[in-house]
Amino acid sequence: MATSPNLPLDRFAHFSQTRFYAGETIFTEGMSGNHFYLIKDGEVDLYLVREEKKVIVETLRAGQCFGIAIEEAGGKWTQNAAARSYCELYVVPASMLQQDLAAATPLVQNLFSALLQRLSSAQELIATRVNFQPEILLYANLLQLLGRTEADKKGASSQNTPPKQAAVALAELATYARALLGHSDLHIKKVLGRMLALHLVRISDEGSSGKQIVFSAKDIVQLARRTVENNADLGKEEFQYLNVTEFAALVDVDRNTILKKLSRSEFSDDLFAFRKSEIIRLLDTKGRKFFVDRKLKTPQEFSDIEDLEFADQKSLFSSLAKFDPFDLAKALSDLGESPVRERILASLSRARRDEVEHELSTPGQHDPIEVQRIRDKVVADVKETMLNK
Repeated sequence: MATSPNLPLDRFAHFSQTRFYAGETIFTEGMSGNHFYLIKDGEVDLYLVREEKKVIVETLRAGQCFGIAIEEAGGKWTQNAAARSYCELYVVPASMLQQDLAAATPLVQNLFSALLQRLSSAQELIATRVNFQPEILLYANLLQLLGRTEADKKGASSQNTPPKQAAVALAELATYARALLGHSDLHIKKVLGRMLALHLVRISDEGSSGKQIVFSAKDIVQLARRTVENNADLGKEEFQYLNVTEFAALVDVDRNTILKKLSRSEFSDDLFAFRKSEIIRLLDTKGRKFFVDRKLKTPQEFSDIEDLEFADQKSLFSSLAKFDPFDLAKALSDLGESPVRERILASLSRARRDEVEHELSTPGQHDPIEVQRIRDKVVADVKETMLNK
């Protein structure tokens, strides 16, 4: 669907400002408010939650506003908003908009109210359609409609049956997908890539009219329906985004385990991505030190052996004395020359340190499950020792 027009930012410079970091919630549906926002910099996702699924209905950028229906809805937000990137927002009192509207003609007031209702209905329709119709089927229907339009232009409608093969300009499909579905160019490319892989469409570069999407005009919807009939949710997940806690709940894994695996590069790059502009901003404002230094942890937060870097020497000495040097060597086996390894070794007596270092110098493979079990025991003991002091 079309986004709101850009507003002149210089006219709003005297209003108060606020900022949000990528992923932060700005407001949620049903929350009370008395203002709306104008984006000074960054991007904001507007989304609805239907059937416990988050569906992005619009992405707004600098110069665009959101939340203007707050007064029309009785002082309640009618959707959810989250920062897609680091963003700076002007906070504009809703009462000012109401004052300007009150001074307008009845025609302008009624038009404004009608446009707000149409916008709300359109966003609700997008959320509902996405929840109940897979994306591949949505695109198949869109292609069939565009194909029939092209056939009508060429006079093929009089034949009562569509041609076996239809061609639609890639640029035209992208225009309609952006306007009707609110999809980004990258998302459109992903969906078409899946349709190509499923042999529902093919791309033709022939001729001077640019890239064309070629498909079976008569069967594309039926073929798409067969493709998704065994998976009614195919494609919906493209509209949803999860934070780490939701991701952990989805796969039924502890949140700290997810974070550990992420820190060890055990996930592919397409599962976790980082916004370049946000990284550059942090480098400019906080420097490289921000990415290098670890956050100081309290004993209550200890969950991994590397957290023992923050344990005091006396507690380490007391706890490590309970463990066999061979087990300690296993726990340190793949830590390399890390600070926590040096701290643990420094907390041992000379004789025990020599034993552990001897075991570490002996070649051999250790069972990773056993290593993790030993580490968990060491961390738990140190944690208990420090909390009971």
